[in-house]
Amino acid sequence: MCKTFKTRRDLILKHLKDIAHITCEIPSGAFYVFPDFSHYLGRKTPNDQIIQTSSDLCLYILNTTGVVTVSGDSFGAPGHIRISYATSDDVIIKAIQLVKNTLLKLNF
Repeated sequence: MCKTFKTRRDLILKHLKDIAHITCEIPSGAFYVFPDFSHYLGRKTPNDQIIQTSSDLCLYILNTTGVVTVSGDSFGAPGHIRISYATSDDVIIKAIQLVKNTLLKLNF
């Protein structure tokens, strides 16, 4: 399982790099990543709601894509969100693509 999770970690990091303005530390012993999405805070959704916190961003992502994330606010890390990679490669790829596409809909 360690090898599988390392492969999934590398996969999710590769796909997160395709999202503009996202930075992410490489986790060494977890099954989730904790990227910084702070660039997207203060942006407006297509419904003119302002994303003020990572909690708002997580709800926006959930409501527009069905992808579940956890707010970094819960961990004392505003602007970050936690994304698990304890799932299949196909789900990881699809989920990150959905997140990327929905972030492109935000107004700057």
